[in-house]
Amino acid sequence: MAIPVYPSELPRPLRDPYKIAHGEGRYRSKNDAGPGNVRGRFSSVVDTVSYSTILRTTQLGRFQWFHSQETKRGALPFLMTNWGEDGLVWLDENEDILLFEDGAPIAATETWLVLFDGLPVITPRAIDWTVTFTLSVMP
Repeated sequence: MAIPVYPSELPRPLRDPYKIAHGEGRYRSKNDAGPGNVRGRFSSVVDTVSYSTILRTTQLGRFQWFHSQETKRGALPFLMTNWGEDGLVWLDENEDILLFEDGAPIAATETWLVLFDGLPVITPRAIDWTVTFTLSVMP
C-alpha cells in the first residue's frame, strides 16, 4: 500500500496560525550549584506543526475523504509539503538567484512524513469552512 499524499487541490495553510514547534531531544539534570547539565537524550524527536486553512464546501468534502478514508481517520502517516520552506529559491554568495542551464531558478522542495496529532476541528466561516489541526512531523 502506498503512503497517502495530502491533496494538492487543497489550499496552502493560513500564515497566521502556522507554526513549527521543535521537539525536545535534550535531557537536563540539576546540580547542587551552578547551571544544570544538558546532554542529548534522543537522537530523533518529533516536531509539531499547527495548521489551519479555509476550504470551500467541495474542498471540505475532499479533506474529509482524505482524513477518513486515505489516512483511516488519522491512523496512517501521509506525505505533505513543508509550506514554510518549499519553493524558496537558492542564492549564491552575492545573493543572486541560482539558475539551471535553461534559465529556470533552482528552488528548494521539502516533503514531510506526518501524522495527524489529534482530530481536525472544522468550523463554519461565512460560506466557507475553517479546518484546524496539528501535525506530528516524523523524524
